Amino acid sequence: MKKSLVLITLFLIFTFFFSTQSFASPIQVAVSIVPQASFVKAVGGDLVKVVTMIPPGNSPANYALSPGELTKFSDSQIYFSMGVPADLTNILPRAKEFNPNIKVIKLFEEVNAIYPDREFAPGKRDPHIWLSPKRVIAMIDIIANNLAKLDPTNKDQYQQNALEYQKKLTEADQKIKASLNNLKSKTFIVYHPAFGYFADEYGLEMLAIEQGGKEATPQRMQQIIKIAQQKNIKVIFYQAEIDSKQSQSVAEELDGKTVQIDPLAEDYIANLKKMAATFKSLLN
Repeated sequence: MKKSLVLITLFLIFTFFFSTQSFASPIQVAVSIVPQASFVKAVGGDLVKVVTMIPPGNSPANYALSPGELTKFSDSQIYFSMGVPADLTNILPRAKEFNPNIKVIKLFEEVNAIYPDREFAPGKRDPHIWLSPKRVIAMIDIIANNLAKLDPTNKDQYQQNALEYQKKLTEADQKIKASLNNLKSKTFIVYHPAFGYFADEYGLEMLAIEQGGKEATPQRMQQIIKIAQQKNIKVIFYQAEIDSKQSQSVAEELDGKTVQIDPLAEDYIANLKKMAATFKSLLN
């Protein structure tokens, strides 16, 4: 009899533990762009389910979500907004429309309060803040704190995961700084100006063909070609999401080549290292 009671007690404890822990529904988290998914997954692990509003292969500059895609908000408990143009115009204003109870966190505003945005021109912010490792480290704290508010039971886990990811990112950042410190050339040309934060943090200079979200004028094209010839630049970088024949035209004028580079890969740290290796190889 005593043995039966012990077994029943153990069974009830086992059932209660796994029903409240292992099988708890994860928090559904919405994010603007693909790299953010790696931030949230690093902090939340199995405790979160991440949905990305701007799917892979699409430009955060101008992607327009369909009403069907916006229903991703319906089951999401929190939205971390990156503040890219497509987010500000087509996504962020409609989050509450599809889910009045969703918690909206404007990452770009909170990070700007710590590290002010760089600007393309006075009053025109550069939205590509995720290409700044120090800003991502700040984002990780914001993400961990807000997940902990939604799920206080697992606060320690979120904080521990955040610290581990920040450590990995800091180590990668230091190695990249060392690897790019003594390049023969510091200037690179890219079609879309997505890499300004990356350039600032690693002592590089970005020249963009596109200006103000529009194709370059003939005058701008000639200006870029002249600078490239003076600095002996033979490589023009471009993104797959943004189609431009102008990149190829400049490369042909220089007897050079175009090289694809991806600021939107999901594995953020691995992609930082890959981008750094690409710049090191081609700028040297």
